[in-house]
Amino acid sequence: MLRGMTTFKCHDCGHTFRGPDIEYMATVLTAPQKCPKCGSMHTCPGGALKSIYKTIWDFIDKNNSK
Repeated sequence: MLRGMTTFKCHDCGHTFRGPDIEYMATVLTAPQKCPKCGSMHTCPGGALKSIYKTIWDFIDKNNSK
């Protein structure tokens, strides 16, 4: 579900950008959005705990490598 717009930060290149705040798998978390600068999916909303998002990034990386 789209909940509006939010600010994301890329863990790989540090770029900050605005993107859609989309519910991640029926949770309160926001789905990572592709970084417009480097193309990485290792992004999270500003202020989010990176430790939680590292689990999501691992899941995305695992499923994209198939």
